[in-house]
Amino acid sequence: MRCPLLHRLLSFTAGFCFAGTMQTISAQTAAEPLPKPAIEYLVRAFDRYPLVALSEVHGSLETKDFVSRLIRHPDFSGRVADIVVEFGNGRYQQMMDRYISGEDVAREELKQVWENTTQISGVWSSPIYESFFEDVRSLNRTVPAPRRVRVLLGDPPIDWKAVTSPADEDMNDWRDTHFAWVVEREVIRKRRKALLFVGGAHISRKVILPNSLIHLLDARFPKKTLVVSAVDLTRIKPAFASRLSTWPVPSATEVRGTWLGWADVRDIGFALSLGHLQDDVDVVLYLSSNAFSNVPLQIDPNSAFGIELKRRQKLQDETLPFRGGRIRFAEGATSFTQESEAALKTVLAELQHDRSLVLLVKAHADSTEAKASQLSENRAASVANWLVNHGVERQRLTTLGCGSSRPAWYDDTAQHRAANRRAELVRKTKWAACQPPASFE
Repeated sequence: MRCPLLHRLLSFTAGFCFAGTMQTISAQTAAEPLPKPAIEYLVRAFDRYPLVALSEVHGSLETKDFVSRLIRHPDFSGRVADIVVEFGNGRYQQMMDRYISGEDVAREELKQVWENTTQISGVWSSPIYESFFEDVRSLNRTVPAPRRVRVLLGDPPIDWKAVTSPADEDMNDWRDTHFAWVVEREVIRKRRKALLFVGGAHISRKVILPNSLIHLLDARFPKKTLVVSAVDLTRIKPAFASRLSTWPVPSATEVRGTWLGWADVRDIGFALSLGHLQDDVDVVLYLSSNAFSNVPLQIDPNSAFGIELKRRQKLQDETLPFRGGRIRFAEGATSFTQESEAALKTVLAELQHDRSLVLLVKAHADSTEAKASQLSENRAASVANWLVNHGVERQRLTTLGCGSSRPAWYDDTAQHRAANRRAELVRKTKWAACQPPASFE
């Protein structure tokens, strides 16, 4: 039985209760968090870390305005060379470089940066993202060339003109990999320092989604990234929120060893993570005592972009039988689950409709299954055999077993393990493989 939330907050000397067990933590160990002026703290953090990852709350004015203030600190430019963002398609990096350096770029061209990412919700069409690019451009006009800040576009270089079939790879699976590749190539290898401005789930160490950005960075560059996550007081349990609301705005607070660090991440509003906050993030950023402002999208549904978004959204729905984990296998077996039949029939219909379509059939195992590599190869063969038995030519199918190397979820629950025992089918191209490409050149 879990201790009451208020007890966890106040009873330092008596101990804390976590996940059904009592852990004795002295008042000295579970210290009071020490909020510090956030902008000064983050600027100085680059003396200790080449990478500072800051959560971007999608659509909120608060995190965007904070970064705009941060970059104008007199010690930011010159110390920090790059800002890497997820709200820009890497295909347009040269265009962004020209714009940020002060060259004239027509808005009709520039808006491709945020309109043509892998994300099909249109979220980046909120005016705050265009305003962010304007802010960096404006900053660069005021500083000498060696101190100018470069904006690096972290989203994969998707070409939506080439994505026309539900079997086409849309690169969404490679988002974190591409972001990490940009950081490695443009920041770490060049011995530069960068602010990573990206959604909190990508940088939460205990997020339930494997192969996230911070997992990749921590594996390649241990202890080089400081994770800073903004908190929304309206999503935090009231007893915690009442304590945080006394802090100055904006504040940055290191959480390890504090009562806040020992809090359950879910109580702090991080719904996609598990465990203690101090194992998930390094620093909490407090920006407002009110709910974050949600700046509305400005998309005309009848505009060319509005119509294109509808096409992409429809295409995503049609993609689910191919790459949405709808084709699944019984535990330890190559037999399909009952729910898989509908997806298999949809794939079959597309192959019958498009006679030029050649597919790569990738199959996966969960990490608890024995001989995962061989099992996944046999599962891929099962999918191919099913399609051949229903009239598809064998030469149109290539099979690949991915083992348990690329799970969709952590294998922490029966439900997640079932979701990882899956098959994915994509058009056979140079990008199609179990693992993301080594380079996105």
